Amino acid sequence: MSLRFIVGRAGSGKTQACLEQIRTELKAGPTGTPLILLVPEQSVQQSEYMLAATPGLKGFVRAGVFSFRCLAHRVLQDAGGLARSPIGEQGKRMLLWRLLAERRDEIKVFRGSVNKPGFLDTLAHTLGEIKNYCLEPEELATAAAALHNRQGAETLAEKLDELHLFYSDFEGFLANRFIEPGDHLKLLAERLPLSAAVQNGKVWVDGFSNFTPQECRVLASLMHCARQVNITLCADGATLDAGLDRAGVFYPIWKTYASLSRLAAAEDIPVEEPLVLDGSGGVRYHSPGIAHLEKHFFSYPAPQWYGDEGGVLLAAAANPRAEIEGVAREITALCRDAGYRYREIIILLRNLDHYAEEIRCIFADYGIPVFIDRQGTVMHHPLVELVRAALEVTLSNWSFDPVFRFLKTDLAPLSRKEIDLLENYVLAHGIRGSRWTDGEPWEYYRCFSLEEDSKPGDEEKGELDAVNHIRCRVVSFLDEFCRTASPGINVRGITEALFNLLEKMQVPEKLASWVKAAEKDVPLEQVPEHKRIWDGLIALLEQVVEVLGDEVLPIEDYAAILDAGLAGMGLDPGSPGFDQVMVCSLKRLRNSGARVAFVMGACDGMLPARVVEKGLLSEEERDRLRAIGLRLAPGTRHRVFEEQYLIYIALTRSSEKLYLSYPLADDEGRAMAPSPVVARLKALFPRLEKLFWPLEPSGERVQELAFVNNPLCTLPHLVTRMREVKEGQTVAPLWAEVYSWFMGSACREKTSFALSSLFISNKEARLPAPVSKALYGPRLKTSISGIEKFLACPFAHFLARGLRLQERIIYRVGAPELGQFFHVALKNMGDQLRKMGIGWGQLDHEQCRLLAGDIVDKLAPRLQNEILISTARRRYLVSKLKRIVQQTALALVEHYRRGSFQPVGLELAFGPGGDLPAITCSLTGGREMVLTGRIDRVDAVQGEEGCYLRIIDYKTGGSKVNLQDIYHGLKLQLPAYLNVALCYAGELLGADQALPGAMLYFPIADPLVKTNGAIPPPAEVEKMILREFRMTGFVLADTQVVQLTDSGLTGQSQLIPVQIKKDGGFSARSAVFTRDQFGLLGAHLDIQLTIAGTRIMDGVIDIHPYLDGANRPCRYCPYKPVCRFDILLAGNTYRIIKREDEDTIWSRLQRMEGETVG
Repeated sequence: MSLRFIVGRAGSGKTQACLEQIRTELKAGPTGTPLILLVPEQSVQQSEYMLAATPGLKGFVRAGVFSFRCLAHRVLQDAGGLARSPIGEQGKRMLLWRLLAERRDEIKVFRGSVNKPGFLDTLAHTLGEIKNYCLEPEELATAAAALHNRQGAETLAEKLDELHLFYSDFEGFLANRFIEPGDHLKLLAERLPLSAAVQNGKVWVDGFSNFTPQECRVLASLMHCARQVNITLCADGATLDAGLDRAGVFYPIWKTYASLSRLAAAEDIPVEEPLVLDGSGGVRYHSPGIAHLEKHFFSYPAPQWYGDEGGVLLAAAANPRAEIEGVAREITALCRDAGYRYREIIILLRNLDHYAEEIRCIFADYGIPVFIDRQGTVMHHPLVELVRAALEVTLSNWSFDPVFRFLKTDLAPLSRKEIDLLENYVLAHGIRGSRWTDGEPWEYYRCFSLEEDSKPGDEEKGELDAVNHIRCRVVSFLDEFCRTASPGINVRGITEALFNLLEKMQVPEKLASWVKAAEKDVPLEQVPEHKRIWDGLIALLEQVVEVLGDEVLPIEDYAAILDAGLAGMGLDPGSPGFDQVMVCSLKRLRNSGARVAFVMGACDGMLPARVVEKGLLSEEERDRLRAIGLRLAPGTRHRVFEEQYLIYIALTRSSEKLYLSYPLADDEGRAMAPSPVVARLKALFPRLEKLFWPLEPSGERVQELAFVNNPLCTLPHLVTRMREVKEGQTVAPLWAEVYSWFMGSACREKTSFALSSLFISNKEARLPAPVSKALYGPRLKTSISGIEKFLACPFAHFLARGLRLQERIIYRVGAPELGQFFHVALKNMGDQLRKMGIGWGQLDHEQCRLLAGDIVDKLAPRLQNEILISTARRRYLVSKLKRIVQQTALALVEHYRRGSFQPVGLELAFGPGGDLPAITCSLTGGREMVLTGRIDRVDAVQGEEGCYLRIIDYKTGGSKVNLQDIYHGLKLQLPAYLNVALCYAGELLGADQALPGAMLYFPIADPLVKTNGAIPPPAEVEKMILREFRMTGFVLADTQVVQLTDSGLTGQSQLIPVQIKKDGGFSARSAVFTRDQFGLLGAHLDIQLTIAGTRIMDGVIDIHPYLDGANRPCRYCPYKPVCRFDILLAGNTYRIIKREDEDTIWSRLQRMEGETVG
């Protein structure tokens, strides 16, 4: 019964000394009293391997390698203590969530934090810390009572009160029923004397830098039970008894030594003379440079190292990715050229999360087997998502997102095609809630007209049948769970329903098939992931039932509790393979026996890590508690000393080579400063070998050669070099050799494909004539908007009108739906007035409002299967729509009252089955184009020279048009519709011909009046509103027509874009065309339509959008992912719209007219 310290600096042979002593005992007798090697959890397997691989050691039964947790399990199996049901970290978090929910109204200090992400983890950590430091709930209550009487400690006292509340509830719930991880060490310390596992044996404790009070209790019990307990400490044995300066690198170890010495004295355990190892035998370091570093890095002043073969290298990288790739290239070179094994290389990081996933991906590309010692999350896994979504379906009453999150896990018994079909239908018709489960077949279909009822065609009926069949299959397994997990059912019932859902969907079988398929495609260590997550989920559900089975909880509380458990259900990394590069955090170092170490991320704030306060107690509060005798884990000041020690350990892990690397910038290009460790290294090694790892080869042959190491990773660099050659740059001859190798290897096809990217111009060739004919038919049937789309960008027209690609239909009230609604409302109002025999100008304001409101009320339920009355929010929208229609109608009344024009056609359709015949254009090659469309309104008036027609197009967005837009084909609607009306004047008026009067946009709006002060009188407000309804477009430059539009006009018109000068002429601001100019525009329109139609039929699909100043069609184009237009790509250019004055355009049009006539 004694304690002995084995003390030595890093690399002095402490672990080897422990193993040699155990080997000596085993060789003396393979059976006998127990020999226990106690190491950190992550080192158990490797220590077992090192012991079992001892030459000449045939076998043993008396020796064992344990962590504290493993030893507890072994002893409690032997001496009893495992009768209580275990509750893991996930169960602990679930239980805490439940207890917090019960105490929610009593929480004051932590009230603002309870619902914040991470609070549950912080609370669990704090309670675990309290238990590790052997504190009882009563001690927290006593400390809180003492602090309530101290000035400035009220908040801390309230924190302790609430922690006492949580801790008491937690311990009370566990009492005599459950055992949680924090209880194992307490039981171990109590039961060790009753177990034969350690009695009269020898114990070696290796790899620890400190111990919690609970672990100290276990050590005290071991000292009493064993003949000898040996504890290794990484420190300078020569100064251990003298005490150390707080800033010394071994200060944390000295504190541990002092604490253990006091413990031995208190337990009356004799302390033997320590075994001090000075490393004089050169146990670890084969590199004199690393040995120098170990001895002097934290010594001030320190001698510099001028040797050439130091084994220490410093590497700067362009960014973290370049750093990882640089490490991968170095590892490849070491294993390929210097005979190293992957298992002899270790990568150390202060924060593994910053690098882990990128290391995994990049090392896979380089073919480097890697073991990353990091617990993965399971929240990304389809099984976890399935469970969470199933619960959310119940909570949200079958809302869209959870239903399709559930289905898209690939665990539902539906194909992806079926899910897509169902999803599109549900999105288009806004299906949710009871409409999923009411048993009534879905018979919703998209109605594109508000004017009459339409029935679905055969194709739509077939789709409806398919959708209803899929929906029934979804409801068959999901609805049963939702009905079972209803209010009033206990936790056991909900859990059973959830498990039955998984069984009914055959989830275990599906996961097994995934495992089988993954065996061919993923690394071996990733194959069991699906099974481990399934096992973990089942264990979690069992814990839920074990802990809360008979409690009746609302389903939202059950979902939150399960979420807390799933968030804590980490995916254990498992054990490293036989020959893998080890990647680990400095906090979880293993006894690796590494020959080469890469210490990555040596940036300021990362190495050493920036120490910040975390947890529920601040540094100052911990000091207060320590002052009244309540000991908890050290705060931020102590962690600063720990950071120094971690750096020391990191720099001394390898025996032959040490690489210290750091990125110069982060992934977003922000500069990053190197760690102080870098400056210290440079000071110690004036001849330090410095490397730079760029993202791309820089032109130096030696450096470029490093990028030629793996076909998969070298190919992208070859493509870059070939691009430089194409651009006329000079590249190293090395790349010609690389190119020759690739083209002569099995990678030839892949190389050719990669290099073909250098010649991509993103240009589309013309469609072959048969393809064009198959898309558009022998006669091109299109509309004016189709022609406009072609002139805006031929490729967008091809996708929209040729391939008929459509955006997904969403159940919502958007601009197209509102535009349709307004158009139909105004048409119906005009039709109603015609039936009543009343003109627009004869309506008074009250009649107008009532009529408009009545029409809106009748139309609202007809829009998209009653979308406007489906929710309270949308019902409010109806009132807004009513105001807009009423205000627009009042403006129309005023327009008609002031003028003589009268409507002769509303929503006039031209084309097959329409009110007017289609416009037919003859194209080259004997082909034809048929134009169809719908004119919102045609007005007419009889003048002195004949009948004048004007075209009105309703716009909700305040659209404007100018001569340039028409000339370049950007806006052809108004002139085209005017041409149609003039062409078919006989059908409209019964007259042989008519004259152009105007082509105008009429705004649909409910305008707000802006004032600078007091509200103007009502009459002035009406004038201001009317000005907001001024039409835009062009009017015939004829004062008679203007007076027929706005009678008695002088000065600026409130109705049309015209201003009369004092001499009776039109001002320069007036948007007027002469009759000849209207004729020129009509002739130019015919030419544009013919040319556009011919080019469409010829198969022109150029990716060639226009650019008009800052305006371009790409801004709102839904096809950008398809065309991939990029001005930087060869062949991608804009059609530049050159701004010209109107006189130039008219002159050009006149010349074109003359050439056509000639």
